Amino acid sequence: MSSDETRKTATRQVLIDAAAEVFLKRGFARATTKEIARTAGLAEGTIYRHFDDKYALFHEVFLARSGETVEELARFPERAGQGTVRDNLDDLLQLIGRMAEHATTLMASMWADPEVARRFEAYVREHAPKGPEAGPIGIVAAYIRAEQELGRIRADVAAEEAAAVVASVPFASAMGRALSDHLPTPGDFPAPGRAAADILAQGLVPQTGVLAGL
Repeated sequence: MSSDETRKTATRQVLIDAAAEVFLKRGFARATTKEIARTAGLAEGTIYRHFDDKYALFHEVFLARSGETVEELARFPERAGQGTVRDNLDDLLQLIGRMAEHATTLMASMWADPEVARRFEAYVREHAPKGPEAGPIGIVAAYIRAEQELGRIRADVAAEEAAAVVASVPFASAMGRALSDHLPTPGDFPAPGRAAADILAQGLVPQTGVLAGL
């Protein structure tokens, strides 16, 4: 990597770190690029040399804060056939719970303004990876289909619908806390407990598999 590329990467990271600090402190709607630049110790125009707008910067903040979790989740379909379905569901809830923690913490203030929320949703739809296995629901559905091929999840289960249920559990928990009487902070959203994985497994795993602990 050339010195120019190294400098650009470093500047971009400084902006992402500063934006995360300001978004968490002010909320998306009240955060300004001027304050983000001041926090980063850079000129405001520097932001627009690296990001198209505040929505793009917000998206990068989310990816930076949950990147490792996103990568681990993306590899989850490879877990099919390993361990037990129940344990894998528990791990899925933990992973998605960590994503929900980051997403909900950052987006809590955005929900207060429907127009801002719609604009960000449109941005994500345009820039997020496409395909049947993109996003938490697509990834969970891919895992479920892989387990169905192995006979460890019932063949009559609709993979996408089941995946939506699995993914919704930790996000619903996180949203409930976000709508409480305080601005949520990291750590406010523990992933659902073991009981949630037990309930999901009972609906997904063939009866003999439940009894065998699959």
